[in-house]
Amino acid sequence: MHMVFHAVLHFTVLAIIGYLLLYTASKADGIVALIGRLLGLWVFILAILAVVAGVAMSGGKGWEGMHGHGMGWMHHWDREGPPDQAAPAAPAQTATPPAPAAPTPAPVKKPTG
Repeated sequence: MHMVFHAVLHFTVLAIIGYLLLYTASKADGIVALIGRLLGLWVFILAILAVVAGVAMSGGKGWEGMHGHGMGWMHHWDREGPPDQAAPAAPAQTATPPAPAAPTPAPVKKPTG
């Protein structure tokens, strides 16, 4: 829902800016009118592309498709239980250094002869 609101908000703002550019271009003459029409059309194209890109990124599934099970990633306690019932802490383990490795004996050479 949150993402849809932002997409609609951005589309609306870009559409209003595009409309104002086209309106002011209709009142202008010459090169200013041409530039205004081009900019207005460009802003409308950007608004449409923003919506298309948002749908393509989400795979057409909205927020659920992009982030799994909704906003559960924000609530880490969903997997561990409610936050007021914290799991007991694991007992502290003392780190003991590993014993030094015994040197490997050199191979014994048999006397030849």
